[in-house]
Amino acid sequence: MICLTLRTDEAFLLDSTRLGEADLILTLFAREAGTVRGVARSAKNSRKRFGGALEPMSRVRLNWTERSGRDLQRIDSLDLLQSYAEMQSDPNLQAACAVLAEITRAMAGENDPDERFFRLLGAVLDGMQDGLGPFAAVRYFEFWALRVHGMLPDLTRCSGCHESLAGREVRLTSPDLGMRCPGCPPEAGMEVRVPEADSLSFLSRVADSPPSALADMETACRPGRTLDWFLRRGLEASAERGFRSYRHLSTVAAHGADRPPKRDSNTR
Repeated sequence: MICLTLRTDEAFLLDSTRLGEADLILTLFAREAGTVRGVARSAKNSRKRFGGALEPMSRVRLNWTERSGRDLQRIDSLDLLQSYAEMQSDPNLQAACAVLAEITRAMAGENDPDERFFRLLGAVLDGMQDGLGPFAAVRYFEFWALRVHGMLPDLTRCSGCHESLAGREVRLTSPDLGMRCPGCPPEAGMEVRVPEADSLSFLSRVADSPPSALADMETACRPGRTLDWFLRRGLEASAERGFRSYRHLSTVAAHGADRPPKRDSNTR
């Protein structure tokens, strides 16, 4: 016997896949329910039930029918709470949003409330809406996704001897996300780099700063720099998978796509 339960929750739309002519399979990250995947019947044709809420990363009020024992639920309607569609006309920000969505899909669990992770995603999206660059946004999200889920060690102490690193020369090791003093060699199989000054500045500030406070860190956070090597590789190792969306982020970064002028937050 299948048990049906009507549910509602606040959520971010992470992904949509076409199913037939008008139906969509949606993946959402909900505040209380975690990951929700379901079929939205006639979503392409129904403005009343879905309106403008089908754009990637839209913050929505999700209404669905939960069916016990089913992998795909029935998505009844979405009510738009906050759109991030306009900012994604910038290809760099669109690529950054794709990275955020893929990381979230990998780390959010079904029926697993994750309030801190939910608020993190919202804070980073709002930061980009208000002018935060795509690369700083991705690095900030990586750092905090790792920290929220207990995958990031104490970066103020050497991961070898556990002594304070304050005022000392630092080495970063990957993919174990370690920070070491010169006297402690990396573990077997770990790579080591001496970080640039701006990379260390980011790591010293990120734990105590909102996303907007790191807007000056865009260069340090670009693909191919030490932070990308350190945080991205650590995240992929923790998730035990690579993230395809990073390729697109690297491509648009290499092409130097221009960003449109910063929007006035009062015009949302």
